[in-house]
Amino acid sequence: MNDSIHTVDALIYDSLIAERGDVIADAARVAEQTRREADRALDFGMPDLPTD
Repeated sequence: MNDSIHTVDALIYDSLIAERGDVIADAARVAEQTRREADRALDFGMPDLPTD
């Protein structure tokens, strides 16, 4: 019975992706892009401090 529930969930998710796009994957891509842009914007060219 659990397999049929997961199958239904997957079908619903697949139909939502087809209808609306993969919002979770889009959000992950935008978050990664934003993180990279922030890294570049906050890079003041200072050497890294020793970790000791």
